[in-house]
Amino acid sequence: MFETIEYCTRAVIRYLNGDMDLFKSYTRKAMKIYEQEKCIAAIGEMIPTTTKQKLYEMVS
Repeated sequence: MFETIEYCTRAVIRYLNGDMDLFKSYTRKAMKIYEQEKCIAAIGEMIPTTTKQKLYEMVS
C-alpha cells in the first residue's frame, strides 16, 4: 500500500512540474501495484472461514 502512495505522490509532483512522461509512468506503476494488491485481497476473501480457523489453530 505504501508503495502505491509513494508512486501517486511522485506522479502528482511530476504533473505539477509539467513532466507528463514521468507522470504517466508513475501513474501506470501505481495502478499496476494497486491491481496486484486488489487481487491479493480477493484471494484472502475466498478462503472459507472454517479453513482460516483450522490454519490459525495449526500455527498457534
